[in-house]
Amino acid sequence: MYYSLIHSHLSYGILTWGAANLSVLHQTTLLQKRAISVIHNAKYNSHTDLLFRSSLVFMLPDIFEYHSVLFTFDFINNKLPTSFNSVFKFNRDVPNARLTRQSELLYIARCKSQFASRLPLYGLSITWQNSSRSICKNILKTQLLDSYPKVVKCSNSFCKECYL
Repeated sequence: MYYSLIHSHLSYGILTWGAANLSVLHQTTLLQKRAISVIHNAKYNSHTDLLFRSSLVFMLPDIFEYHSVLFTFDFINNKLPTSFNSVFKFNRDVPNARLTRQSELLYIARCKSQFASRLPLYGLSITWQNSSRSICKNILKTQLLDSYPKVVKCSNSFCKECYL
């Protein structure tokens, strides 16, 4: 239910709007948390980190990171349309570059804007060049879901929802 009604709207164009400030994305994040609580029939003030982890659903910033990594993976493996060929450069294509072991890696330009540093062009994540796209997706999903807490410390000692 979540993937058909909510995730499709969140992931549409996320590479364009997902790098906005967290204060701008705060309302969307709250709506996503409310939706996951409703799906799990949880209380309005229950911990959502555990709900995201148990349902294998990414939070909004992680959806953006996931799609950014897959975008750069597709670029490295020439799976994007030709209009994206000039978006990224490799270290070997930089003027006055020496041929080193890092020549085949993507060149990450420096940027002065904090907003631009979150865009896929400047804020590239680690990509797996020698694997298939499905292996890359599985590794990335595992890493992102493992970053969610397994236990939430709660001030209420009788809270049963704090442990999975």
